[in-house]
Amino acid sequence: MQACSPAAFDRLLAVAGLSPVELEIAADTRGIGIRLLQPALFFHHSFVSGPLARRARQSNQALLKACNNKTRSIDKILDLTAGWGADSLILASHGQQVTMVEQNSLLFAVLACARETLAQEPAGAGIARRMFLENVEAGEYLQGLDKAHEFDCIYLDPMFPAHKSSAKPAKEMQILQRLTDNREIESVFALALQKARRRVVVKRPAKASSLTDVRPDIVYREKTIRFDVYLTA
Repeated sequence: MQACSPAAFDRLLAVAGLSPVELEIAADTRGIGIRLLQPALFFHHSFVSGPLARRARQSNQALLKACNNKTRSIDKILDLTAGWGADSLILASHGQQVTMVEQNSLLFAVLACARETLAQEPAGAGIARRMFLENVEAGEYLQGLDKAHEFDCIYLDPMFPAHKSSAKPAKEMQILQRLTDNREIESVFALALQKARRRVVVKRPAKASSLTDVRPDIVYREKTIRFDVYLTA
């Protein structure tokens, strides 16, 4: 197994050099290391080993239930808030085709490297072929869809709201929060309801309110998170 191609890594370095956040990027055969200088934070991103890859192999996850139905007829999923690509990796690992939309150019470049590395591993090549990447703002992508119901399911993972607890989120989430945001998430959600063929799924903290006043039709829960499902057909 090799790291991502020199061309992909060069693109990543070029984008990182333009970031307003001070950071360092390094590659190895498994993935990409992202180090923030202020505050000092480090995250090793990989689709082939480590926590993202281990979680992707787990089959009894609420995410998989939320993004499917009894007839197993949900095949094409649009992840409008790709971030580090963890949830898209889970869905693609279990047979679904996922288009990952990420507006932040640095995150997009990290995802591109991760997908390349995954594609070079025999066990990951099929998964990588089911993962597609778009570097564009979520609302713009939805408005540009030629077919109103091109995707069976549209998935949204907004940044979790601030919590009263003094405990800090995981390092990868802290880095993500410093690199991007979801300021237009409510308008994107409204548009997603118009575009999804079968359902829209929104990830929320377990005890948080719904994203908007629209009540979900189905809710799948885990210990600290839940998935609100809005049926569109």
